[in-house]
Amino acid sequence: MSDAFLSQVGHELRTPLNAITGYSEILLEDAEDRCPDDFVSDLRKIHTSSKQLLVVVNDILQSLQTENSESPGSLEAIGTQVRYALRTPLHSIIGYSEILAEEARELGQASLVPDLRKIHDAGQRLLTFVEDIRNLTRHGAGGARSKTRGAHEQLRKIVSSFFSETEEQPLSKPRCGTLLVVDDNEMNRDVLSRRLERLGHAVAVAENGRKALELMAHEKFDLVLLDMMMPEMTGDEVLRRLKADAALRHVPVIMISALDEIDEVAKCIEMGAEDYLPKPFNPVLLKARIEACLEKMQLRDREVTHLRQIEAEKKRSDELLHVIFPSVIVEELKTTQEVKPRRYENVAVLFSDVVGFTSYCEDRRPEEVLSLLQELTELFEELAVRHDLEKMKTIGDAFMATAGLLKPVRNPVLNCVKCGLAMVSGVQRLSSAWQVRVGIHTGPVIAGVVGHKKYLFDIWGDTVNTAARVESNGVNSAVNVSKEAWNHIADHCHGESRGLVDVKGKGKLEMYRVDGLKM
Repeated sequence: MSDAFLSQVGHELRTPLNAITGYSEILLEDAEDRCPDDFVSDLRKIHTSSKQLLVVVNDILQSLQTENSESPGSLEAIGTQVRYALRTPLHSIIGYSEILAEEARELGQASLVPDLRKIHDAGQRLLTFVEDIRNLTRHGAGGARSKTRGAHEQLRKIVSSFFSETEEQPLSKPRCGTLLVVDDNEMNRDVLSRRLERLGHAVAVAENGRKALELMAHEKFDLVLLDMMMPEMTGDEVLRRLKADAALRHVPVIMISALDEIDEVAKCIEMGAEDYLPKPFNPVLLKARIEACLEKMQLRDREVTHLRQIEAEKKRSDELLHVIFPSVIVEELKTTQEVKPRRYENVAVLFSDVVGFTSYCEDRRPEEVLSLLQELTELFEELAVRHDLEKMKTIGDAFMATAGLLKPVRNPVLNCVKCGLAMVSGVQRLSSAWQVRVGIHTGPVIAGVVGHKKYLFDIWGDTVNTAARVESNGVNSAVNVSKEAWNHIADHCHGESRGLVDVKGKGKLEMYRVDGLKM
């Protein structure tokens, strides 16, 4: 590498930095008396960074001049040292210039915008130049002089358009969300978060991966912008932990990377990252990719909400089915869409009825009667559950339940008798002051679901009819059972035979009045 070539490289590096320093000095003079302190402070950051970069460039070039000028390693050293020394500060200069250009318009200081654009363009083009230097100097070995001449010519072409005017593209306001910026460089975090805030987003920042994971464990974010290269925990390790966490894996992640980290970015996308953003950030690309990720997140949230609504509706449907049908019947109905009628042996059937209900209703308001019926039914339902009875239905003041139909019990008749005695005594404590009559019979029944519009699980057969007749012909405020039912409880209950009772449609039936349980 010749001294002339090294000098030329130095010139191409210093020229845009001198321009940034000069423009920022002019802007500071113009803005100091007419712009807010934070605006002036950010301008000073640009000015200070450019001066520091000039010192760094001079030091690098000075150290290279003392090395073997013909060494291919010297050529490669330019690319490596310059890139790592200039890249991060240039990102900050570019970011601050973009933000300040927008703020200048909002402050009514549009005259400052052209110079800010020149700073932005110089920084952007210099960043591209730095990357091109690195690419060119990777091939320093072999044919050093011809490589040097070719590189020299290419470098001149690269910087020839540094200060060409570029048309500003207005940005439309993107969809807004709550974003987390994760970067170990303070200036990078500041520039990116301010850019995102100006797009309308709420932004939190984390200086490393550990802090990011802590924040995400306690706060909800719509999107994470995650730097690839960080100390303590790299971006891909943070991403791996996020995707392994069931509570966080759905949060979209955009990787932030330099151009030469594209292979690592590809691995991150394979791991579940949504997208990537190259440094420095192009405002249009930044807006578009964040907006696309937020839109995906919104669609996912909408899908989750929809699925939750479906689950809630399904749950309400199941609850309604369980109100109408026994649990066993609900499962059969959901599985087969029907409940086939079948015969059940040794089922005890209980009927209860309010004595004198029709005459009671004649001189009372329907609302009052309905309220009392609700109170009575709630009591009977509670007692039925307590004694392992299955409520079948209510018809007006009549209450019908079974024991041993769908749930096996040792003595279905005894369960019904215990429940009936509790009904007779319990109704006396209600505000209605009603009396009830209970009738019980046992035998085989047919059970199933009838209808197609309004389902009804019901039981049929002579056992049901006989139980109804025992109740209607029974003693008021007592539990009445048939002879067949008494045979199942004679060893457990006190009672008295009422003899043969003439029952319509059944002839003479022997019935018993149950007075209580034997201790």
